[in-house]
Amino acid sequence: MLHQNISNHVRPLLMLLVGLVSGFCFSQLLRSTDCAIRLSFPSGNFLGRNEEYDDPAALYTAEENLQTRVSNDDNSLAEQLFNATRVLCWVLTSPANHAKKAVYVKKTWGKRCNRLLFMSSETDEKLGSIKLVVKEGRGNLWNKTREAMKYIYDNHFDEADWFLKADDDTYVIMENLRAFLHPMDSKTPVYFGCKFKKYVTQGYMSGGAGYVLSKEAMRRFVQVAYPNKKLCRNRSGGAEDKEMGACLQNVGVIAGDSRDEHKRGRFFPLGPQGHLIPNDKSHWYWRYIFYKTDDGLDCCSDYAISFHYVQPHYMLVLDYLIYNLRPFGVFRHTEALPAKCNMTELLEKWRNEKSDNPL
Repeated sequence: MLHQNISNHVRPLLMLLVGLVSGFCFSQLLRSTDCAIRLSFPSGNFLGRNEEYDDPAALYTAEENLQTRVSNDDNSLAEQLFNATRVLCWVLTSPANHAKKAVYVKKTWGKRCNRLLFMSSETDEKLGSIKLVVKEGRGNLWNKTREAMKYIYDNHFDEADWFLKADDDTYVIMENLRAFLHPMDSKTPVYFGCKFKKYVTQGYMSGGAGYVLSKEAMRRFVQVAYPNKKLCRNRSGGAEDKEMGACLQNVGVIAGDSRDEHKRGRFFPLGPQGHLIPNDKSHWYWRYIFYKTDDGLDCCSDYAISFHYVQPHYMLVLDYLIYNLRPFGVFRHTEALPAKCNMTELLEKWRNEKSDNPL
């Protein structure tokens, strides 16, 4: 009985470890919804654990102390994607979280964005946050998001092809995001994320998992939806992600399907353990998710893009697992990227799809 109890506790941890290692290290093939994409992971930096980092503020000045682990990976494809598929990342944060959470984004996945912006209600020179004239609090998240989008359009629109919104506890694998977006045309009105089915007819993307707008979607939001209160809520209140979904639907932006060829998701509103370890089907996630999906090791694409509710120090762990941990004797091969997708056909397909989730 004791052995059985131990096994019951250890098994979920083993599933999590196997999922992370197999998903991030052993994967060979990535395909978008209709177009195959293959790539290898690039090398990266890992900020080693040190007592210094128990004080989050120390991360601001720790750059010179970082120990870069250089691998023999071929980064040429990742570099090609970096230049060919430009992504501006903007992170929704607050003064109370600048040193506690946002700085960890800046020191991990955020540095792989083509442009990284932190949107707050206060300027922070160390973090580089931008002060928006908004109030803090959950009831003001939507208004804050509207103003952030307007600021980005007015000041940085020409610097990117795609615009990613994330929270300060969201972790994003930027290389996987670019690989997924590469076959898509940013001149089409589309956005991607973890698709929910409630409240908005075509579905909408989870705010916590992060969502990414094409250049045309961004233009339509700011030029058409933002100034029109009949198309887009222009006051505080309302759920940020739901309101964004309604605004984009009202201006003809399609909620795209970001799953891989095995119908496994790429954007996730929970942490890795929340999806890899089977959970109670009464959890809100199962009532909201647009597509029928699995949990356990079948939950997630081998080239997952984002996870939410990631604790600050765990961002450092993920950076290490993804960019530095290597299984000896397992090799990955870099392959050429595929041709662009037929966006007309894809948009028409996504425009007419219905949820297949029975819950």
